[in-house]
Amino acid sequence: MGCGVRMRGVLKGLLWLVAGMAVLSVAALALALLALRDLDRALTEGDIDRPLSAPKAAGLFLAAQVLPLRQPGGPVREAGRAFRDCPDCPEMVEIPPGMFLLGSPLFEPGRYVHVWTRPPLRHQLKFANREGPRRLVRIAHPFALARHELTYAEWDRAQDDPDWERITGLAPRKPDRPAEAAGNWAATRVDQDDANAYAKWLSARTGQRYRIPTEAEWEYAARAGTATVYPWGDTIGVDNAACLNCSTLWTGTEVGPVGLHPPNGFGIHDMIGNGWEWVEDCFVPWHHAVKADGSAHVFDDCELVVFKGGTAIAEPWQARAAMRVGPHPYNDGEGSVIRLLREMPAP
Repeated sequence: MGCGVRMRGVLKGLLWLVAGMAVLSVAALALALLALRDLDRALTEGDIDRPLSAPKAAGLFLAAQVLPLRQPGGPVREAGRAFRDCPDCPEMVEIPPGMFLLGSPLFEPGRYVHVWTRPPLRHQLKFANREGPRRLVRIAHPFALARHELTYAEWDRAQDDPDWERITGLAPRKPDRPAEAAGNWAATRVDQDDANAYAKWLSARTGQRYRIPTEAEWEYAARAGTATVYPWGDTIGVDNAACLNCSTLWTGTEVGPVGLHPPNGFGIHDMIGNGWEWVEDCFVPWHHAVKADGSAHVFDDCELVVFKGGTAIAEPWQARAAMRVGPHPYNDGEGSVIRLLREMPAP
């Protein structure tokens, strides 16, 4: 008799626990939807810094860990303004201020492939939340991002400038490339120092402020208002990007021509696939929960930094918008490429 009573008590407790979790989940979702409504209104009224109430912020944070939800303001439907700061400068596309949910929900397909495919498992578990916690980021100022990854023609032009070494502190170099590589191929075998040097050189040449993007700026521009696995949907499809068995437009096993595949909502090509793009942030196996303004997470003695976007030989799960890779900053192997950001004045 006593055992039966105890069992009924345990079952009753479990039922109350499940019911309580269901109520909390519904409450979190309701608060998240209210939060997104408030954020939509703030964007419409041009008040990006308008804070959410504490309950709505908590509800949005909790729901975003589990559900894809949607981005504040919805998907972008128009490409940004395009311009060049000089006739042979990279073409830039203006990205407006906005807000977005950075990272991926816990159950996004492909999120944990790196954990169980890279033994031993005990060494990979610390990377299980490398794309979380998913959180709201506010991009308060416009910026411009290069329409294409930096090409061999653009890189070589900089290396041929007699002032390259004086401006950058680096000796000119032209990395090895396939014999068939043309000037419109993305320049690869470049490390993060090369990326920063090119930005410094172009800044000196134009009088504008160029740099590589932060991780948040990169993902905001790549998603263009979407919350799906890829900017175009939840499956890789065919001919959307240059990755492993993804494209009939580029079937090579190395970084190839830029602009072969359709642009995203901002009018930017190859944010997904073709090459791993350098960003400013140091790599840690999670998103810094306090960084909510789009700035880079950097610190002294940064051993690893962040790559984004996948490459021509990356499997589709590696080319997801939320995917983060953490190479050494001196990694100049095949697949590393440069995409520049140009700072814009506040409106």
